[in-house]
Amino acid sequence: MKSIVFTPAATRQWTRLAAATRHRINNRLETFAASGHGDVRKLKGRAGARLRISDWRIIFYEQGDAIIVVAVGHRREIYDREEAMNVKFTMTAKGEMATLPRADYERLKKLAQEAEEDVGMARLVARAKKDIAGGEPFIPKEVADRLANDENPIRVLREFRECSQAEFVAAIGITQGYLSDLETGKRKGPLELHQKIARALGVPLELLAPVKADAKRVTKRKQVGRQMRRLRS
Repeated sequence: MKSIVFTPAATRQWTRLAAATRHRINNRLETFAASGHGDVRKLKGRAGARLRISDWRIIFYEQGDAIIVVAVGHRREIYDREEAMNVKFTMTAKGEMATLPRADYERLKKLAQEAEEDVGMARLVARAKKDIAGGEPFIPKEVADRLANDENPIRVLREFRECSQAEFVAAIGITQGYLSDLETGKRKGPLELHQKIARALGVPLELLAPVKADAKRVTKRKQVGRQMRRLRS
């Protein structure tokens, strides 16, 4: 079975998924890692592939015996998309006019959507490789799962780095009691301390955000986005 690791960006996306959705995706991901079987489309001539679970996507590339997950999410939200073209059919004196018959249009539309996903997938993989070359860490799947299950991120990531509490407080300049309060959620600590913790752990600051609080922000952004789209329509 191939090992599964996540980029920090994919880790955050993993933690934001609803538990039932994550469980469903996880089953397909682990099946693919164990057997190589799954609804997978690979880029031609470039690194990168996507595992399809209905409308959900796992974007990854393989490196040796490892599957590097660079993005997880719904196909409508996961990619960096160009602005989509709105095609309209209009009625004229000669009837409904289009450059192609509707059946041909629908067929080409499906092909275009696949091509658009390929372009988005290539961008995500290229960005992830650039970030990794710049020093971003791989996050093992078991660590991503602990974060997704709302375990304290400071404790999870400290243990991932195999650092004892005594070693860690010496590195960041706080007491062991203060660290215990942070890891049990009794205290939050200022932003400056979290920045120091992130540097000491070698992870992006956003990985230290609690899953529930982060999920609320994501939901709020989606609500605002929907309201803006309704106003424009």
